[in-house]
Amino acid sequence: MVSKRIKHRRLRKKHRRLLRLALAVVLLFGAVRSFEGQIGAFSERYFPAFARQVTTKCVTEAVEEALDDLHLTYGDLAAVRYSEGEVCAIETDAAAVNRLKNCVLKKAEKKAEEIHNSVMYVPLGAFTGLTLIANCGPQIPLTYCLTGSFSAELVSSFASAGMNQTVHHIRLEITASIITASVDYEDTLTYTTGYEVAQSVIAGRIPESYGSCVTAVR
Repeated sequence: MVSKRIKHRRLRKKHRRLLRLALAVVLLFGAVRSFEGQIGAFSERYFPAFARQVTTKCVTEAVEEALDDLHLTYGDLAAVRYSEGEVCAIETDAAAVNRLKNCVLKKAEKKAEEIHNSVMYVPLGAFTGLTLIANCGPQIPLTYCLTGSFSAELVSSFASAGMNQTVHHIRLEITASIITASVDYEDTLTYTTGYEVAQSVIAGRIPESYGSCVTAVR
């Protein structure tokens, strides 16, 4: 009789241990699933801004390095032609323009390749969505992937600089089409960023209509 009671108690203890173990597994599984959901929501909120920041940094550095390497001035990119004291044309140097665009694009693509697969560390609190603890907790590594393509275009704009004077701005506009991917997140993002590469004050009236004699920088 005593032996049966002992066996019964042992069996109940074993069942309780199995029940606690099963409960722990269920809770752990639920926590992991919940955490994965938080990572997905976090990635959807955070990665577009993060990708834009990283891409802009790559492009900015590429433009700065290209300008330092090529030493291009306004006179290298455009020339103002006068006729009888009036501006009749603004001519661009296609070779110089293409050289600048190609140099910037090659450097931007190279920099993007360097960060193709990287890891960033995010505080655990950031996944809770609570501002007060967003920067708290251990650093969680997140692997992300950035890849894409770049295109460039040189554009002109004119602004009044006082009596009979106009400032000619030459800007380089870089469009980045970036595919970004991380855990539970993937998207294609397109950004256009403009950088002024040269400017000059032009004396004389700028024709309102360019027609065939004044060429906009494109």
